[in-house]
Amino acid sequence: MKIKVLRKTTVCAILLIAHTVSLAQVNLVSNSSFEDLSSCPSNQAQIYFATGWNILVNGGGTPDLFNVCCTDPFICGVPFNIGNSTFQYAHLGNGYSGIEVVGSYNIDNWREYIQSRLKKGLSAGHAYCVKFYASLSDQSHAYIKPLGAYFDNGSISALTSYGLAAATPQVYNTTQLLNDTTNWMKIEGSFTATGNETYITIGNFFTDSSSEIGLIGSPPVWFAYYYIDDISVIDTSLPAYAGNDTLIYSGDSVFIGRQPEIGLDEDCIWFVNGVSIDTVAGLWVWPDSTTTYMVQQTICGNVKWDTVTVSVYGTGMAEGTHGLTRGFRVYPNPATNVLTIESPVTNATLCISNLLGQEVWRQEVFEKNFSIDVSKLGKGIYFIYLQTEKGVIVKKFMKE
Repeated sequence: MKIKVLRKTTVCAILLIAHTVSLAQVNLVSNSSFEDLSSCPSNQAQIYFATGWNILVNGGGTPDLFNVCCTDPFICGVPFNIGNSTFQYAHLGNGYSGIEVVGSYNIDNWREYIQSRLKKGLSAGHAYCVKFYASLSDQSHAYIKPLGAYFDNGSISALTSYGLAAATPQVYNTTQLLNDTTNWMKIEGSFTATGNETYITIGNFFTDSSSEIGLIGSPPVWFAYYYIDDISVIDTSLPAYAGNDTLIYSGDSVFIGRQPEIGLDEDCIWFVNGVSIDTVAGLWVWPDSTTTYMVQQTICGNVKWDTVTVSVYGTGMAEGTHGLTRGFRVYPNPATNVLTIESPVTNATLCISNLLGQEVWRQEVFEKNFSIDVSKLGKGIYFIYLQTEKGVIVKKFMKE
C-alpha cells in the first residue's frame, strides 16, 4: 500500500524506502557490455580479456575484443579497427566483441562463438527475455539472418576449431536482414527455461544453407563478421518498480526506481502527469512540490506499471510548525561523534534519514535538550525529522 503524506502521519513510516530492491541487478549476463577488462586488448583473438567471456570448450574460433583502450587501435580500437578498414562506435560504453558467423573458406559452416557463464542459473518454467545488439562490419561482403543465442550447462561444442556448434538456439533473429553496417540492430526474443541453463553462447547455429546468406556485390571470397554488444537476459515476470513512496526536504533530490542497467534501461519509460520525462530503469529527481512518478516497463512485450510519490517538506508544512523551528537547534554541524539537539517540545518522535530517504535512526523524545551518538553514521548529509503534535519540523546536518 502506498503511503500518503498526511498532516499527522508518523514521519518514521513515511521515510521507509526499500532501496535494497532497486539496487538488485536483474540482467543475468555478466559483463554484458564488455567494459570490464582484465587487460586492454592489443591484437585480434583476445575475447578472453573481457572478464567472464571466452570461447567454447571445443571450438568457437578466435573471437575478437575491441575497446578504446586497445594498445594497437589500428587492429582492435574503437571506433576504427581491423586495419582501419571498419568503423563503429560501441552501442554503449567503450567496447564490444566481434565474431565471424559465415565464410566461403575451404570448409563449410565456418563459425565463431562467444560464451559466458550467467550470474545465476535460469529457473525452470520461467520465461526470459533475451536481447543483444549486432552491427555488420564494413569489410563484410555477406550477411545472414538467424544470428542468435543458445543456453545450456556449458557443454556445447563443435567438431573443429571453427566448426558449426551442434545446438538449436532458443532465441534468434527472424525479423530482419542483418545487413546494417552503420547502426546497431536489436535482436530480441523470449523462451521458457528448463532449469539447466547456466551459460549463454552467441553466434550462428544454422548451416550455411539455412542461414539465409546474402552477398554484397559479387565478391570472389566472402564472409560475414558482426560486432556484438549489450547482451541481456531478464525474467519476463520481473515486476515494474518505481520505488516506495518517500519524503525529501525542499530543494533536495532522491533516487527512484531500479539502478540503471544494460537491457532494462530502454524498457522503462517514466511519466509525470502523462508526459514522458526519461527512458531508464531509475533516475534522480528534484521535485519542488509533491509529485507522483509513473514507470512503464515493457520486457519482450510484457507491459507493467508502477508509481511512486515523492512528498516534499518545506512546501505546505503543517500549520504552526514554522514557529516551532525557532526552538529547534542541531549542533555541531558538521558533526563527528556527538550531535546535540534542542527541541521546542518535550514529547515527540525523532527520525534521521539519509539523502535516499532511508531511515537510519528513530527514538522517542521526552526532554528538550539531549545528545545522540552519530559516530557510526557514514559521512554525508542527513535530515532530522521531529514529529510533534502540531506537525513535522525538519533540520539538515552533515556528518564528517
